[in-house]
Amino acid sequence: MHRFIPIVLAMLAAAGATAGSAGAAAPQIYGPFLNEYSFIGMNCDGFDIQIDGAGTDTFTVWTDADGQITKVVDRARYPHDTLTNTVTGKAIVNRGEFQETLTPIPGTDEATKTITGFRYLVNERGAGVTIRDVGRITYGDLEQTLVLWEAGEHDLALDEQIEPTFCAALS
Repeated sequence: MHRFIPIVLAMLAAAGATAGSAGAAAPQIYGPFLNEYSFIGMNCDGFDIQIDGAGTDTFTVWTDADGQITKVVDRARYPHDTLTNTVTGKAIVNRGEFQETLTPIPGTDEATKTITGFRYLVNERGAGVTIRDVGRITYGDLEQTLVLWEAGEHDLALDEQIEPTFCAALS
């Protein structure tokens, strides 16, 4: 679920194209951008998961004296994503309120990504918290395949864990 990577890359390109070289400029803020969506987000054994929700993203971009991007922060607020089993109608609500900080690795086309807050928090009546990814986690890549450091509770640290976890929760 890398729903923001295309937006971030577009922001990076826009910031790089407009940054001056006379000195480090004040951070540029873009947004908040409202996202409303309804789509099939996952394919499980015998059913699909429909995801419906809305939220906002606000991006802050920092550049150095040469106009090179030194950091991008995405403040994501997604308070009520409803995930529904398309066959049975069983549904759960996922809440997300987090920041993604992208920091370019000098001399490469890569960046680290640090996420703080809660990306996934499912609290079901009678069961309490059933799925959670909360705290702080730093990845060595944008694809979130290399965990460098983490603190908190990370049920879904790697993207490969997302679909099986939600499929199990909604089966």
